[in-house]
Amino acid sequence: MGRFRFRPSYEAVCEVTVGDRRLVAYSGHRKVIRLADPSAREDIAAITGSRAWIRALCEVAVGDGTRLASGGRRGALCLWNPGAPSDPPVRLKGHRGWVNALCAVEVAGRELLASAGADRVIRLWDPGDGSLVRAIDTGSGRGWIFALSAVRAGGRTLIAAGHGLGSVTVWHPESGQRHAELTGHRGFVWTLCEVSHGDRALLVSGGRDGVVRLWDVEERQEARALTGGSGPVYALCEADVGERPLLVIGGDGPGTAVWDPFTGEHVGTLGMDLSGLLSGHGWVRAVCQVRPPEGPPLIVTAGYDDAPRVWDVTKELS
Repeated sequence: MGRFRFRPSYEAVCEVTVGDRRLVAYSGHRKVIRLADPSAREDIAAITGSRAWIRALCEVAVGDGTRLASGGRRGALCLWNPGAPSDPPVRLKGHRGWVNALCAVEVAGRELLASAGADRVIRLWDPGDGSLVRAIDTGSGRGWIFALSAVRAGGRTLIAAGHGLGSVTVWHPESGQRHAELTGHRGFVWTLCEVSHGDRALLVSGGRDGVVRLWDVEERQEARALTGGSGPVYALCEADVGERPLLVIGGDGPGTAVWDPFTGEHVGTLGMDLSGLLSGHGWVRAVCQVRPPEGPPLIVTAGYDDAPRVWDVTKELS
């Protein structure tokens, strides 16, 4: 049964564009990044040039398309061309220790790659040439950084970091100045994401204490708290279900919870069938949404299962 393995099969998933296709990239300790078509439920390519255990993946835009960033052990940070899996990566140097978190953030009209981890420094990179744009030292008193997310507040895009000692810090990427420090979690903050409805955007955080907290970043205060499941929360993402934004919460299950973040309603649970329970689904370490050109958005979860699982949330909850 998957949940009794020594380590998760996969710890990172993200949506990635290859030509006119929307794919999912997934990886973990085996150092291979696999590209899969979630609609067809099949792998289509593998990137084998990584020399490190991979803990984070992120798509970032460049002038001629997109790049796939990977971060992991011993400061490993690479930019790959997902359309040419055999090409060597651009290796970005600077981090010390694990690179645990990646996200894309818009700064002055261009998209940058943000990375962070054990050295507690958020680094912003130009994905076009691999140059370092800015380094933000978050200080030594908050612990390692385990999660990053871009979040909108007051007409600006900020960057949030989740720390090992329970706080979430929010920074101005242009200046490197701190906007806010949000406290309330006990223990590691493993995961962050943004959810939005109309003009309102909230930052969502989850971690070791099993509580999912929603933050109004502009007001610098907590808007709501949810109990996502029966244990720690390791993965969060927004799910578009019609005009209703929902929140997918993955962690130590069973199952993967789905909530309405703006009303606090528990909408349902994914993976509560027999096959999901036998495979260990619910012990989730990563989740993302993929928007195929045709058909509904899909949610992909990964963790202790033998392979990522694909969900049509609308169908699952009907």
